[in-house]
Amino acid sequence: MIYLKDTCVFINYFDAFKLLQLLQSYKNSSDTFGITDVVIGELNPGKSVVAEDAEKSKSMLGLIDLLGKSKDVLKYNVEQEEKYKINFNNIRRRFYGHLDDVQAVKKAVKKGEISQESFKNKTYRRKDVGECSCIAVAMLDPDNINIVSDDKGRVFLKPEINLFDKFVQSNGIRVLEFNEWLDEFGDYEYSKSG
Repeated sequence: MIYLKDTCVFINYFDAFKLLQLLQSYKNSSDTFGITDVVIGELNPGKSVVAEDAEKSKSMLGLIDLLGKSKDVLKYNVEQEEKYKINFNNIRRRFYGHLDDVQAVKKAVKKGEISQESFKNKTYRRKDVGECSCIAVAMLDPDNINIVSDDKGRVFLKPEINLFDKFVQSNGIRVLEFNEWLDEFGDYEYSKSG
């Protein structure tokens, strides 16, 4: 089974040391560690990230890059491989097209659903791209690829729509929260402390 990790899993549960321990556990199992190029891109620290978190992200990215070259990490190139890119773009257009609609976003700013600062930075356009990339991959092989995410699947500015639920129903994808994955994977001893 391939376990495709969403961005929130890396941010909330790992540092380079814990990630290395996890990858060692995968070597001892028949399962595979998966990640998309979109999630890797989201792990790159931005300008507003505090130094400690930025260093944590850089360490994890270095490890993922190194191990990706050694085939210990299965990386999916969603932004380059056509079969994934088509799915990804369709998901973004279908569920996040409203983020390109200036009038819809201005209305959301007026209602206080998004800040004026976010609107100016246009970071809102990239909301939930990690989830979307994982779905774009998993929907092509739902029997072999599981998504691990603690995100709730709610579409930004449209919380009544649950993205995960939509694709569980239509494509049979499977989404596990981190603790559910821990119970299922079984080969990895995770502890919150160092």
